[in-house]
Order: sequence, then C-alpha cells, then structure tokens
Amino acid sequence: MEQGKICEVCKGRVALILMLILMWALCANAAAEKLTVSYNPMPLNVPSIVMKEMGFLEEAMAELGIKVEYNSFLAGYQMTEAMAAGELDIAPVMGGTSTVTSFAGGRSLQVFAAYGQAPAGFAIVAKAGSPMHSVQDLKGKTVGLPVGTEVHYLLGKALEEDGLSLQDVQVANMLVPDAVTALMAGHIEAAGVVEPVLSRLQSAGQIKVLRDGVGLMPGLTVMTARKGIIDERPEVLQAFLKAHNRSLQYMAENPEETVELVAKETDLPPELVKKIMAKYTFAPQITPELAASLANTAAFLYEVGIIRERVELEELINYSILESIR
Repeated sequence: MEQGKICEVCKGRVALILMLILMWALCANAAAEKLTVSYNPMPLNVPSIVMKEMGFLEEAMAELGIKVEYNSFLAGYQMTEAMAAGELDIAPVMGGTSTVTSFAGGRSLQVFAAYGQAPAGFAIVAKAGSPMHSVQDLKGKTVGLPVGTEVHYLLGKALEEDGLSLQDVQVANMLVPDAVTALMAGHIEAAGVVEPVLSRLQSAGQIKVLRDGVGLMPGLTVMTARKGIIDERPEVLQAFLKAHNRSLQYMAENPEETVELVAKETDLPPELVKKIMAKYTFAPQITPELAASLANTAAFLYEVGIIRERVELEELINYSILESIR
C-alpha cells in the first residue's frame, strides 16, 4: 500500500516536471518569435508610418507566427546599441553616416535595402537678415551641427564645391534643435538643419538656405538588420520588405489618405506634410549610385576621424534579401 502511494507521488512529480518543461519551452519559443523593429516617424518616414498605422507588417509576420514589437529611438547610435544588445532586430530607417559609423565600430549589422533619399531635406542655413548669402561667406564662421551625420557630410561637400574645406570653418558639435536655438540667439553664424525643422523655419521666414544637398549628396537612409537575423531568418526580412512595398503601393494609390495619416501621426499641418513629402523618394533598390554614395560617406567619415578603419562595402551591404524577392 505504501509502495503504491509512493508510486502515485512519483508519477505526480514527474507529471509536474514535464508540465514545467513544456511551459518553459513554450515561453522560450514565444520569446524567440518576436520581431523588434524601430519606429521613428520623423524626419518624415512616410512608409514606416503607413506600415504601422495600416498594420501591414503585423499581417505579414502573422503568417510566420511572429509578433511585432515597435520601439522608438532618438538617434542612430541608440538603435545600433540596441542591436548589439539583442534588443532590436530591424532598423528600417538609419542614416548612411550612422550606419557606416556603427559598422566601422564593430556592430554586427548589415544594410539589406535602401529606404529613401531626400537631398533637399538637408541644408546649411543662416539666420534671415544675416549678411551671409553663400557658402563662401562661411569662411572663418561657426557652424552648429551634429558631427558625423548627414549634415556634417553636406557641409564638407558644400565647402569643397566652393574651393574651401572643413578647416576653413569652426564646427560646433550640437544636435539640430540646439543648433537652431544657438543660431536664433546669435551664438553661431550658421547651422545644419533637416526636415521638418527646415521647412518650418523657411515657412516662418526665420532662415535663409545657403546650400541644400541637391547635387551634392543623396540624403540617403537605409534599412539595416542584425547580421544574425539576415543569415538565420532571411524569410523574416523578405516578409518585411513585402510589407514595406505594400506601404509604397498604398502611398501611390492613396495620396490624400497618406497625407492625413502622416499629419495625424506627426502633428504637422497637411500642407506642410505635402511640401516635405515632395522632397522625398522612397525605393528599396540599392543602385550602384547609392552604393557609391555610401562609399563616399565612409571615406568622408574616415578622413575627418569619425571612424578609424576603412569600410568594405561588400561586408556592409547584403543584396541577398532584395534579390530573393525580385
């Protein structure tokens, strides 16, 4: 009798252990099947806004049994730090400079598609009423901008175009909002600005544009992902790109609805949204010209000492996902 009771107790314990193991396995599987994606509606990342608001990505990932989690970040380096910590899988919108800097710093990420181009969305500006009228007038002046970013690259290219160099100006390292504040207060003579700040200040008559990026730089943003997920789960990136392309199709077929979505999400007036959107081209293809622009960006960052080693494009760009969905 006692032996029978002991057997029953043993069976109960075994059943409990098996149930705990099953629960642990289910929890582990659920955790593995979560896709973390960065979400930043600004400066004006229209496809991302459409994708999130319309639920296109959730639909695409549901077919793979994957749950989507969106996280917001204030800067590119924060996204790459999250990737390094395993807390972010895909960054759909990352500036070319941030991407190159992070990759050169040893971050295990790759570019798997382009996101957009907006050369007119970046500019070197002076305060309205300033005696400065061209880039030539920047010689000996202080320009406020975030070092190692697209506007830093723009400044270098604009100076080069006019026979000057970065050594001819004083660069004050500051975020765009701080640079605008310093410019308006008269503490600096010029600033590097981006959308939507650029159009807001222009509309208010507060600035004059000395040079934007048209003809100098593509104003490129790219899609990046952890190398691990590109190598191990290419189908996830394929599904992501299909959802992205669906967003582009929605934008083309529903322009007015798209403006309404963006205006609501960004708190920008619809007319300003239209003005800014006109400066952007969204397409995932990485053309030879865009690849060359990334190479030029990497060369610039190396020359000014932001990165210490040259970057090989073959290691940075992975074309396999784009090629697989053609």
